[in-house]
Amino acid sequence: MKKLLALVMAVLMMATIFAGCGDKAEKMIVVAEKESAGEEVAQKEADFEDYKYTAVDTQSKALTEVKSGTADAAVVDYVMSIGSIGEGTDYADLVVEGDGYSEEEYGIAFRKGSDLTAKINEIIRELKADGTLKTVAEKYKLQDILLGDKETDAFVQSETDSDYKYVMDKGELVIGITYFAPMNYENEDGELVGFETEFAKAVCAKLGVNAKFQEISWAAKETELEAKNIDCIWNGMTITEKREENMSVSIPYMQNKQVKVVKSK
Repeated sequence: MKKLLALVMAVLMMATIFAGCGDKAEKMIVVAEKESAGEEVAQKEADFEDYKYTAVDTQSKALTEVKSGTADAAVVDYVMSIGSIGEGTDYADLVVEGDGYSEEEYGIAFRKGSDLTAKINEIIRELKADGTLKTVAEKYKLQDILLGDKETDAFVQSETDSDYKYVMDKGELVIGITYFAPMNYENEDGELVGFETEFAKAVCAKLGVNAKFQEISWAAKETELEAKNIDCIWNGMTITEKREENMSVSIPYMQNKQVKVVKSK
């Protein structure tokens, strides 16, 4: 009887151990920036069915969570993975796993109906034509994912509530950003640099106004725009139908996708 009881206890103990292993697998954590394209991938893609999703404030924070071991995976923009992870970076032990998800395009967002959108489109086309945009992209190893030219509506200044006039009168374009390399980030000297930073400065130079960069919460970007705390969202923003319904969005200028980042094995 004692032998039988001992056998039963052993079986129960093994079952508990295996069940615990199953719980551990179910509790793997994937992180992504709140309200981002990465968040949608982390919540909907089959690859993450066995993960618990946790939102973080920035993509940089997502990578830090994986580096520190508090998350098993992060979903971030492909452009961020270029030069930001792997050998010689702060995230030397992180790698991209798989081919990526959710092909997408980047655009710049303005207030709904803004006449500034057509003016910026006009300038973007000029920067593409004269090679300026390609030169900036090459500096950050992004030239291969630049998009070609696209026809746009001609710029016509609005007779009422003109965003173009509003920006020109104050002499600056307030640009809502978050910090993530290689788009907008601080170098070793504390200077704001990056592809979007230089791209925006080139556009503002042609527009004849100063570029003023303002850090925002990505989750509150639409609110910041509507309240006129910023004049545009220019920070690797994925163009979606929902965003085009709520904001005026520029022509796409760069191809992107979401990628899964994990610790190297």
